[in-house]
Amino acid sequence: MEPSNNDEVLACPYLRPESADRLAAFPLGVYCRLPHGRVRIPSRDELARFCTTGHYADCVGFRRARYLETNVSGLA
Repeated sequence: MEPSNNDEVLACPYLRPESADRLAAFPLGVYCRLPHGRVRIPSRDELARFCTTGHYADCVGFRRARYLETNVSGLA
């Protein structure tokens, strides 16, 4: 099933699918690629509650990444 435009709007911008060369490296097949190269593995509950439902702004990882992008990196 192809993702619809609606799925893209709901998904967190940091959420990435697992690449073919790293199959089974991440338990849920996805990971968060945060600024400055950090990787975060969401739990099953976080994935269901935040990452794919449009509520990713409530995720601690997302808020931390946005803080780093705007305040620490000097992009604000």
